[in-house]
Amino acid sequence: MFGIGTSELLVILLIALIVLGPKEIPKVARTLGRAMREFQRVTDELRHTIDMEIENDERASPKPTENKIEEKKDEVKEDNKPSSPDAEAKKETLS
Repeated sequence: MFGIGTSELLVILLIALIVLGPKEIPKVARTLGRAMREFQRVTDELRHTIDMEIENDERASPKPTENKIEEKKDEVKEDNKPSSPDAEAKKETLS
């Protein structure tokens, strides 16, 4: 629990008892419990919202299929072909 051992926790509780008094400790514990519950609720809500946005984004832009990938590969190959024999000769000289 937060890297705190039993002896450290007892010291913290003893100091809280001395500082706050026995009447205030239940109120403080209740307030901390409510705050932690609210934090957990907000965290869960944020996680849910992010998951929904990711899911909506994936639906809006479907992944390319294998055919589309092959078409893109063919386009790239065609773009890399030399347009004339002179261009091919220039490539060979540059190499």
